[in-house]
Amino acid sequence: MSYDLEWADLPASAAAARSRLEACSDLGDLCVHAPPCLGEYETLAAAYQFHLNIVGMAFCRGGMRRTGMTYQATPQPFPAWPFDGIDDWHSADQRRRDAYKEAEQAASAQTVPGMVGIPEFKLSSNGPWLVGAREIEQALDCYQASSPILRAALEGDDLWAAWIDWLRQTVSHGGFVVR
Repeated sequence: MSYDLEWADLPASAAAARSRLEACSDLGDLCVHAPPCLGEYETLAAAYQFHLNIVGMAFCRGGMRRTGMTYQATPQPFPAWPFDGIDDWHSADQRRRDAYKEAEQAASAQTVPGMVGIPEFKLSSNGPWLVGAREIEQALDCYQASSPILRAALEGDDLWAAWIDWLRQTVSHGGFVVR
């Protein structure tokens, strides 16, 4: 299992490539664009992504837990799939697909009122989850308030240093999406 993380608000060219890829994904194997949507998207979005395998995410999640950046919670369920299968999805009216996508996006952004930081369930599966800028700001504030000895120990690891740097970048880009 791997975690593919990406800025929520991409620069215009990468955002356009992501939108085009998502539109073509709705059509199945019918993408006729040149260059192919996936390749163009991967090229344009690579600078705004962070990839972790299961061990790397467990390490980062553990450091976040130890510094109070995350909290335990149970996610609310995503909306039920209202389609009879992929053929129904492909043939469905665009408004019906958009309504489902909107409900899914709302579920992916869920937080727990009164809690500070990032709910760990957003970092424990591929979601899709949206980790918002406010959640990240709160988590980084908790990190800054944690023990200097603990921070120094964590910052001695290259992965942790890269992770914290990437989190700081995402605050000004709407947060990030976990896929």
